[in-house]
Amino acid sequence: MSNVPTIYTDPSQSESTVVILGKMQELEKHLENMPEVADEEQASLVSEYRTQLKLQAKELDTERLGMTKPIRELTTTLNQKYNVHIERAERAARLCDNLLMPYMQEQKRIREEAERAAAEAKREEDKLKAEEEAALKRAQQIATETADAAALTEAEGDVSEARAALNKLGTRTSKAPMAPAKSVTGALGSKTGLREVWKYKVVDISKVPEEYLLPPEERVRKGELNKVAKSQQGNAAVPGIEFYSEDILSSSSSRAT
Repeated sequence: MSNVPTIYTDPSQSESTVVILGKMQELEKHLENMPEVADEEQASLVSEYRTQLKLQAKELDTERLGMTKPIRELTTTLNQKYNVHIERAERAARLCDNLLMPYMQEQKRIREEAERAAAEAKREEDKLKAEEEAALKRAQQIATETADAAALTEAEGDVSEARAALNKLGTRTSKAPMAPAKSVTGALGSKTGLREVWKYKVVDISKVPEEYLLPPEERVRKGELNKVAKSQQGNAAVPGIEFYSEDILSSSSSRAT
């Protein structure tokens, strides 16, 4: 039977962690009523508190790392084993993309062409309907307002021509081929469609407005500059960079326990 690591869900479940937390609690109690440092004795006491608290923090971090190490190692191993198969499936899926893409793009072209033709037919239909309505209105007006039979006959002819043109358009539109579907239905019912995704690429960084750029301080290689600061200290020099020092407290614990 394989060794299964103990899974902790709270620091209180580890005896050694509980001991460290107890030490921290005791130190914090002493600090609660500690006045501001005014003499060597108080400075010595607070210095020791600080050193011990930093030590407890370090020990807690060591506990945490030790407690989670088996889980992290197991996670890494499982990720590696799964990723082999995940990447294989993704490569095979990309092969499907290469096979499907030309067909789907051609279907998209045909569909867009059909949609443009339908839109043009709609515009023409609207125009012919407007002409038919105008011709009918004129014929009705002539019939109401005049006794000119010839004018009425001519107007009726205009109405007939307008209706004939509209009917002809409808016949032509009904015979138009149906636009391809936007997706392909798989053998087991899956759906695959072509989705348009807009992206960007930088062609001239000098022309990009400032609001789309990172702040200057985020463009520097911070790790490299920290190395220069630590190694060269007061002699460090990089154009556009100011190196400076600041005071921080540093403590070391006694070897005695």
